[in-house]
Amino acid sequence: MSEQQTSDGTASSDFKKIAEEQDPGLVAEFWDFLIHNKKWWLTPIILVLLLMGLLVIMSGTVAAPFVYTLW
Repeated sequence: MSEQQTSDGTASSDFKKIAEEQDPGLVAEFWDFLIHNKKWWLTPIILVLLLMGLLVIMSGTVAAPFVYTLW
């Protein structure tokens, strides 16, 4: 066996508990990544990319005349 089990089989029960947990979601997982890996320099890059994407999406809507004044 490749997995290590204790005498009461807690390794398999721990695996079942972890497998049944709900996924945290993209934003929560990214936030967790930033906190644990201390990659704070990514935050402004992601924010600028999100704002640019929002401007591109808004340029195809009724707000287009207002967006074009920003460029």
